[in-house]
Amino acid sequence: MSLRDGSPRRDLSLVDLLDRILEKGVVINGDITVTVGSVELLSLKINLVIASLETAKRYGLILPWETKPKRVRTIKARNVTPPKRIR
Repeated sequence: MSLRDGSPRRDLSLVDLLDRILEKGVVINGDITVTVGSVELLSLKINLVIASLETAKRYGLILPWETKPKRVRTIKARNVTPPKRIR
């Protein structure tokens, strides 16, 4: 069987498709907004990347576990009495 342009049809198995997606990568961006009249009730922003770790590194994506944790600042309270211990 051939396609309309005369090239032979090649069946693609699920494993081949998954391998191709992970090798090349897929990016899905979308915005979904639900409004009634002029009031916005719901807004969703979707950023989805499907790729292998090697592909993500090749494109320079920063993986969540590679980021340095943010330094937590402590604020010293003034004029606060320390809690009393119960004996």
